[in-house]
Amino acid sequence: MQILALVMGWIIAIVMGFLGLAIVWFIFTGKINLAKLISEPNGDASLSRFQFLIFTFVISMSVFLVVVGNVPLKLPEIPTGVYALLGISGGSYAISKGIQVSRDASSQETGGGTPPPSSGTPT
Repeated sequence: MQILALVMGWIIAIVMGFLGLAIVWFIFTGKINLAKLISEPNGDASLSRFQFLIFTFVISMSVFLVVVGNVPLKLPEIPTGVYALLGISGGSYAISKGIQVSRDASSQETGGGTPPPSSGTPT
């Protein structure tokens, strides 16, 4: 049973490695465009998206390094403070997105959106 778990772990690791390499390849060949990864639809930079991206990378790399450093390999105990930081970061992104959607909806209701197309006949 232990050998089966080890073999399945290696198979999953190899598949995930190939998937990661494929994604990196698509990024370098231009099939995946990262130009607007942390920007809003209007092109402005989004601090909440940037914060969420950085927190996710830092925490995932930290967990990876701790797992690789453990002998034997095992998942570490992650402190609740780490989960709190990720939750706050994700929450700030969700709240900013909600504010943006609310602002866009209210501007369309008050006529601040794009005007409807004219029929071409003067009134």
